[in-house]
Parts: sequence; structure tokens; C-alpha cells
Amino acid sequence: MLETAARLFKIEFRRATASGWHADVSVFDVYDAGERVGRFYLDMHPRDGKDKWFSASPVVTGVRGGAMPEAALICNFPGGEEGDPGLLQYNDVVTYFHEFGHLMHAILGGHTEWAGLSGFATEGDFIEVPSQMLEEFFRDEKLLQAFAKHYQTGETLSSETIRKMKLAGAFGRADWMRSQLYYTTLSLDLHDQNPAGLDLDSVTRHLHRSLQPWTWLEGNRMYASFGHLTGYSSNYYTYAFDKVIALDFFAQFDPADLLGCEAGTRYRKAVLEQGGSKPGRQMVRDFLGRDEEFQALSTWLNEEFQSELLAAHG
Repeated sequence: MLETAARLFKIEFRRATASGWHADVSVFDVYDAGERVGRFYLDMHPRDGKDKWFSASPVVTGVRGGAMPEAALICNFPGGEEGDPGLLQYNDVVTYFHEFGHLMHAILGGHTEWAGLSGFATEGDFIEVPSQMLEEFFRDEKLLQAFAKHYQTGETLSSETIRKMKLAGAFGRADWMRSQLYYTTLSLDLHDQNPAGLDLDSVTRHLHRSLQPWTWLEGNRMYASFGHLTGYSSNYYTYAFDKVIALDFFAQFDPADLLGCEAGTRYRKAVLEQGGSKPGRQMVRDFLGRDEEFQALSTWLNEEFQSELLAAHG
């Protein structure tokens, strides 16, 4: 992950001598052209008393000419114990890339003039763009084979296995989007009514039956584990909205040289380094030269079908 991000954003990571809040925490300094520009903490494995979710969090809010930005990844990946090699599933690595996108936004965007606009302090309907954009890099075969090796033999993950893995990952994306719309509508409908007369079960049941193809099971209390329902309040729509932007951004990178093409530098300067100092709409236009379009999302949703169609016709 560090090598990928370093090549993409033209920066360097060095292990820091500073200690974290626990022996398991790794600390890295970020250098740009030889100058230290940030620090981050990787708290990667579960332990008693620790938050059980995955998130990126600011530790020190950066300010240009003042405080250096510091941020942390709080994760719960396998491993961390003696004898456990920490093998990750496909979605684990996607999650790592996602959260690292937030982390880079916090560090590279942490040099604004005002603390309130530093890092990923963007408006809520832009904040998931950098994280969802970085997810897409994981699916590149050359990039994946640079680090995906058997932990005992060192054998590189084969192209055939990667192809099958990508097809499996692409299967059902339209259903994923439908679920996102369900969560989006639920978060909005539960926040635009008078809470005194709100019936959580009735609203959840009605929306599930109207937006999902699956049979509703009585006793379903999914809202009790829907953490973003309070964290994002009515604004869960940002995931679906930002997916459109993120995929359009990713489509600007050269698939033959994802990490070395000029789009990486343009993206860093036009988007990440701005933190929240510009409206998201302006950053989209600065990077794309236009507003976002849906074609990249449509291609992404149909990727598995299109790949199989191409294979069938040689």
C-alpha cells in the first residue's frame, strides 16, 4: 500500500522514531521533495477495548506555516498475533485502499491557510471521492501482482486468479447500487420527520419492501447496526453521489501506467492538496475540465457482463 501511494502521489514514507498510543501502532512520516509534510499512525489489528470498525481520523489538524498534519488509520484486519500471517480477503484490501485514500487526503490537504478547511474537511457530499477513487487502483493486475504473493512460497498471484477474482468482485454491482439507494433513502426519511411520531420499524419495513427484491423478515432491526445513520445523519447519499465522481476521476488515469501517468500529479494538486478550501464542484471542474458524467459509472456497473461478452466473442 505504501509503495503504491508513494509512486502515485510522488511522496516518500519513512518510519518515524515517535511512538504511538500502543505497541501495535506503526508511525510513518511523509516527505515531499525531502521535506517532511505529515505523519500518520497505522493501528491495524483488533484488540480489547478498541473500536471495532475501520476509519481514518485526524490526530493533529494541519495549518500552513503552523501545525504539521497528523492522521491515523484505525482498522481491524487479520493478524497482529504471533503465528498469524494476517492474510487479507479481497474486500479487506479494498477497504485498506479506501481508508488510505482518506488518509492521503488528510495529509496532503492538511496545509491550508485555515484549520477549519484542512485535510478532508470538505462538504459532506464530496468527502468519499478520494477514498472511493483509490479503491479502483487495487483492481489493476500489474499493481496487484507487485505485492500479492503467497506468504510462504513468494509465488505471485496468477493472472487467471486475478481475472476470476475481479469478475466475482464485479458480480451484482447493480444490486450493490440498489442497496446504496435503500440506505440513502432510509437515512433521509428518518431525518426529515418529527421524531416524536417516528416509527423506525414501519419506515424501515416500507422502504425495504419498495426498494429491495429480498423478502422482508419480521424482527429486522438493521437500523440498530447502521452506524452511518447517526454519523452521516441524512447525508448517506454521499457514497452513491461520490461514486460517480470517483469513477470519472479514475477514468482519467492511463490504464497502462496508473502510477506513473501525469493524472496522479494533477489529481493531487487539483483535489487532495485543496483540502476543503474549494467547493467540491470547483475541484471536479478543475480536475476534469467539466462536471462529472455517468459513463464511467455505467461502465463499472456492467464490467462483469462486458468482460464475459468479450471473452465469448474472442
